[in-house]
Amino acid sequence: MCGGYGTSDHGTLADRSGGARQAERSNPARHCHVDGSPSLLVEWRRGAGGWEGRVISVGWIDAGGWTTLERWLPAAAIEH
Repeated sequence: MCGGYGTSDHGTLADRSGGARQAERSNPARHCHVDGSPSLLVEWRRGAGGWEGRVISVGWIDAGGWTTLERWLPAAAIEH
């Protein structure tokens, strides 16, 4: 059987499929705190008032218990 494994003039199967590049990417998510609670910062954008971060947190909702919160916050509200 030809070409399934190993290498060729075009590199390995991982190289040709992009698998090698994908393994080299670093995860953009960063641990942070919002209002003293641990959160996950997943993205930055430039807003009208300056930089904002998209943050995912877990919060208590009175009627429903714990839930996941996703929100855009000003950079000053995010502690690294």
